[in-house]
Amino acid sequence: MASGLGAEELRELYERFAPVVHRRALALLGRDADAWDIVQEVFERMLTAGARFRREARPMTYVYRVTTNLCLNALRSRQLREPVLLEAPEAAALTPSQWEAADFIRHLVGRMGERELEVATLHFFDGLTQEEIAGMLDVSRKTIVRDLDSIRKKAAELGRLPEALEAERG
Repeated sequence: MASGLGAEELRELYERFAPVVHRRALALLGRDADAWDIVQEVFERMLTAGARFRREARPMTYVYRVTTNLCLNALRSRQLREPVLLEAPEAAALTPSQWEAADFIRHLVGRMGERELEVATLHFFDGLTQEEIAGMLDVSRKTIVRDLDSIRKKAAELGRLPEALEAERG
């Protein structure tokens, strides 16, 4: 294979990461069929970018980042196709704060830039610290602080600041 990933290696990666990708995608998208589409796309990316995937110090970082970006893209596309979305997520085993964060992120799609949405997802949904987000996105902590301030301001203007999340994670 051109990517350098053999069939056996890809199978092992699928067994290891597919359940994680599916849970994350289901939680963010709220639909099982859409979550499986994301699983397929993540592994297609691994296959076509095998060398880049192998160079990652922490493969889970690559998987989470690709999954998050694909989910946010799917939410943007869905918003164009289905402007009014009032459904509850399917069978995702979410904590109340994760459900609130996923709802918050779905509401912000189309109202914020790509990096802001990614930062919001990593902070509010995943509960990562500013330092962890900065490391994952390869930017400074100050950049993340500015992004979070901007996200909070925009969310407050929209009347969608998740109070419980702010109290928990500041």
